[in-house]
Amino acid sequence: MKLNIFQQKAGRLNAWLLALMTFALPLSTSALSILAILILVVWLLEGGIREKLRVINHHPVTLAVLVYLALYVLGLLWTEDLASGLEVIKKYWKLMLLPVFLTTVRWDLRRVYAGFFLAGMTMAMTMTYMAWFGLLHYADLTTTHLTRGTFHVIYNPLLAFAIYLLLHEMLWGKIRSVLRWPLAGLALLMIFNMFITEGRSGQLAFFVLLGLLFLQIFRKNILYAGLIITFLLPAIFTAGYQLSPVFQGRVDRACAEVLQFQTNPNTSVGLRLLFWQNSWEIIKKNPWLGVGTGDFPSAYAEVNKKQSAQITATDNPHNQYILVLCQLGLLGLAALAGIFVTQIQQALRPSQDDWGRLRLAFPLFFLTIMVAESYLIIAETGFLFSLFSAVFFARPKPVAANLQAPVA
Repeated sequence: MKLNIFQQKAGRLNAWLLALMTFALPLSTSALSILAILILVVWLLEGGIREKLRVINHHPVTLAVLVYLALYVLGLLWTEDLASGLEVIKKYWKLMLLPVFLTTVRWDLRRVYAGFFLAGMTMAMTMTYMAWFGLLHYADLTTTHLTRGTFHVIYNPLLAFAIYLLLHEMLWGKIRSVLRWPLAGLALLMIFNMFITEGRSGQLAFFVLLGLLFLQIFRKNILYAGLIITFLLPAIFTAGYQLSPVFQGRVDRACAEVLQFQTNPNTSVGLRLLFWQNSWEIIKKNPWLGVGTGDFPSAYAEVNKKQSAQITATDNPHNQYILVLCQLGLLGLAALAGIFVTQIQQALRPSQDDWGRLRLAFPLFFLTIMVAESYLIIAETGFLFSLFSAVFFARPKPVAANLQAPVA
């Protein structure tokens, strides 16, 4: 009896630790790591491993992720740099926790997890506004560069996802009428914030998710939805371009860097194009299985020495698809695609809640942002993927030893 009570308390504790992780996503990588370790320890102490393994073994999304991760382990067999390969696998530890998160998440708390994430994003956004008004000063933060260092690469994608999540809940969630106007104000602040911060990947994801949202709102009239997307999205882009010097500068700089790529590749966009161009030489030589889990840095350095010796070599082409193609070839790319195909299939299945739209938006969001960065190996977005894959794709459970009964 005492053991059962302990297991129930451990399960409840872990469910709320998971909520704290969603809150910490945009705020602290250290907190994320500590909470992840705590969740794993409590998960083991909680017991019920056999039942948890059964849930994991019967969940398509988790199995697809495990297949992808298993390929990286197999890729050690044809890699020459074993130490580098082990470092690559270590970068995927956030995804390895998906089975733990899946068997920790509580169905009845799924909107609590979403709310905690939105609260964390609101706090992070408040800090950018404080910097914008000159009220917050540290490191390289200025009134025009509102996030520390290169954090805008992470911040804006998280913000784009938060905007869609908030708008979705305002439209289809069980929101009290008294909260609708404050939440509408928060959504406007987030959208405005998207254009005064610098992350172009997040800005692209914002427009993609906004287009999806219009399609979902007017799903019964696709022609009407198409007209809205055709006219409204360019109007929003134009307004942002005209009203935000930061957004205008980032757009103009990206265009200029593309045009001058051949003469000066040593720019933000130019380096990405160069990384992709050089990586293509690796892919052409190793199309099916890649160079192995750990050999991308050495293979790229060899190509770089021949084709662009004046530019420092990289260990990341800043594109998840290209990185996987180089490491594991078409087999790895198929495994990566399998994750998102599985998520889309699960999103399109009938469900017991109204989150089918969110389940569809989630893989589309990642498919978009992974064009410009290897987001599955970055701490915040890696945790975002594993945490919200668990939250969105977990199934309702009957009363079990560790969980309370789900609320319909």
